[in-house]
Amino acid sequence: MRSSRSNLIHAHGFSLAELLVVIGIIGILAVITLPVFVNVLQTQQARGAAQELVTLLNQARQLAITANGKYQVEIDIDNNRLRFVRTSGDAAPGCNPGNPANPVCIGPGTDAEGYRRLENQARLSSTNVNPTFNHLGTGDNGTIMVEDSRSSSSLNVVISSMGRIRICPPDCP
Repeated sequence: MRSSRSNLIHAHGFSLAELLVVIGIIGILAVITLPVFVNVLQTQQARGAAQELVTLLNQARQLAITANGKYQVEIDIDNNRLRFVRTSGDAAPGCNPGNPANPVCIGPGTDAEGYRRLENQARLSSTNVNPTFNHLGTGDNGTIMVEDSRSSSSLNVVISSMGRIRICPPDCP
């Protein structure tokens, strides 16, 4: 039987120097990859916000079709929010269940004034239109720019007169 002292001599493991080298390499790799990761994160934040905006615009379009009227999407860039306002036609189902005469659509996901905010702290940075959709689902031409919270990545949400809503880079037509 071997003594406990001989077990220590034949024990396998890493020396302190080897561990420090590995930790140093991990640190260097982290410093190199962190800016790339942050850039990808910001790009995804802008893309997620643009997709959410497309969903909200399609919801307004569907309200106009359902109500057989017109719904305008009022965009408040200063406060980074938007709301749906009926400009003609009947109240859509689900909007203002307690007060159908109110033209502002108040329902799930809105505050008391009917405003909605983008979920991931992205910003609505510029718009050349408050899009209006009619009973056929067609609307106004326009572009809404969505930026990430640091304004380092942006995407355009483009609305065609036929009601098609798409996401494209800032330099697209």
